[in-house]
Amino acid sequence: MRRTQSVSVGLSPSDFWGRFLFAPIFLLIFPGILLSPSLAQQKNAPAAAPAKHRSSLANPVSLTPELQRRIQTLELAKQSGDPVAVATAGKSVLGLALGEIGGIELVSGSPSAAIDVYRRSKDFENSPTTRIDLAQAYFATKRLDESLSLVTDVLVADSNDAHAWYLQGKLWMAKASYDEAVKSFEHVLALQDDPAASYLLGAALLQTKQHDQANAAFQKLQNPLADRATHRMLADAYIASNYMDDFKRESNQAGPGARESARHTSPIDSVLDDAAHLRSRFEPAIPTPKERVQNKHLQLELRTLLANTLNDLGTAEAHQGQYSLALAHFHEAASWDVNVPGLSRNTGIAAARVQDYPECIRALRPVIIANPQDNVARAMLGTAYFATHSYADAAQTFKPLGDSALQLHELAYSWAASLVYGNRYPEASDLLNKLEQQQLSTETLILVAQLWSQMGNYAKTVEICHRALDLDSKLPQAHYFAGLALLRLDRPAESAEELRAVLQLDPDNTEAQFNLAFTLLQQSQNAQAVELWKKVLARNPDHPEANYELGKELLTEGKPDESLSYLEASVRLKPQFDPAHYQLQSAYRAVGRKEDADREAKIYRELKTKNRNITLPPPRQAGTSPSSTD
Repeated sequence: MRRTQSVSVGLSPSDFWGRFLFAPIFLLIFPGILLSPSLAQQKNAPAAAPAKHRSSLANPVSLTPELQRRIQTLELAKQSGDPVAVATAGKSVLGLALGEIGGIELVSGSPSAAIDVYRRSKDFENSPTTRIDLAQAYFATKRLDESLSLVTDVLVADSNDAHAWYLQGKLWMAKASYDEAVKSFEHVLALQDDPAASYLLGAALLQTKQHDQANAAFQKLQNPLADRATHRMLADAYIASNYMDDFKRESNQAGPGARESARHTSPIDSVLDDAAHLRSRFEPAIPTPKERVQNKHLQLELRTLLANTLNDLGTAEAHQGQYSLALAHFHEAASWDVNVPGLSRNTGIAAARVQDYPECIRALRPVIIANPQDNVARAMLGTAYFATHSYADAAQTFKPLGDSALQLHELAYSWAASLVYGNRYPEASDLLNKLEQQQLSTETLILVAQLWSQMGNYAKTVEICHRALDLDSKLPQAHYFAGLALLRLDRPAESAEELRAVLQLDPDNTEAQFNLAFTLLQQSQNAQAVELWKKVLARNPDHPEANYELGKELLTEGKPDESLSYLEASVRLKPQFDPAHYQLQSAYRAVGRKEDADREAKIYRELKTKNRNITLPPPRQAGTSPSSTD
């Protein structure tokens, strides 16, 4: 009997599997990796207070008290089990911890790295403190306009922010806007005394030729015990403004043993550099060698804290259905510390939820190796393999689940389909027989029927389709696949009944029309078959099988001229289908086109030889059937 290729209609395995992945069982609520159960039932943990300006990070021996307080708030939120509270507390921890890492980078001489970290800190906590920290890092890398923009924003919001006025004054100095710098430093000193602000005010006044006022500002630095380094700073300020007599005086007082450091090409840069050596709360303190070691240890502690907190944040977001955001935060956590417990598992499950199956596989493969008993991760990994058509890997991953896989019908289907696509029919049949003992939905039954059809068990296909129709008689897919199976069982009359049922429910279904025409041909109702195929081609002229079958039938009826256009279309649309070349060469020969006939005959022989060398055809997708033969 001739057989035709048909196309699946209705529910596809990939659509169904996509729904399965969003089933409640795969919510990120698994023991050991997500929100801790409530221990103290503290639903209303205190909110984190806004941070004050951070002091120098050069002298830490552990996490700062403010950061420790925020961590405690996060722990209380996790105990409450409230994902919104966890997310809020987590962002508070992240904003401050990133800021402290930025401070370490800045005092360690890595301002560009500090910028990256401060900008990320600003994403979590866009406070004046964070903006000033970022502005300070921009200033250190000569990105003056970006720094000035941030400082201006802070001052618009709070005109009493002394730190912002101080940094603005330095920026005006660097941009040679000395009148503006004077105003900024005067604002600082009106709010509080600061040695660096006094020094820079004096230096700015010198630039505007206000010598006496500058000396008055410098008087705040002078005392009987003024050290030689202070005199050297004053010498820098005087020479930068070309007051040579004052420069010589201060240089003499500085003496040969004064601080010696590489001088900047710009005198103003030297002045600005000098301010960092005064004990100002507005300047990052220069760490000692011992403090640098302490900062490295603190940085490691902060990296671990960041990774754990980002994992907590991602988990809270996953609980709220924000899987893409959660996955991004899990990836960010790994950039700080990849060894956070549960992080790889969280990453894999979140990746599955956003259908990033390769990432799911990458993350969950080591999880299963480390813990083969983790059945939730195993199920996710197996379905990710299935979604990426890695059927052998999927079947191997599913196998240890055993009969427990039957508890989730979609999971059992994925396993069975993997076995079918791997041509492991006996194992697939055993699993499907067990699955059929469950109370299955019509969707699952239709998919199971397609698997039986794929394995060539058409009687089973019909049985399962009829089981689905017992639940819902108006399922076009069930009628359709039952009709195809009956056609393969050489029961064309029964097949025609099923396909007509499809067309009653879906009159425009061209695949049902195509296959119904084929059943009519099997019942010697050739004229009706021809008319149906013409209807199919009127709606879809590029239907390769309809072109082939109609052309072949017309050729059989002795109408080679009429058959040519259909057979030529079939060859064009499906050039590797060797029977079409065979029929086309026959049509050409019948109308006397010998050269065209010889060409098609040669193509036919080459394809036939090639096809004979294929000992095992690749698995067919569910819902398709073998191609027709000549």
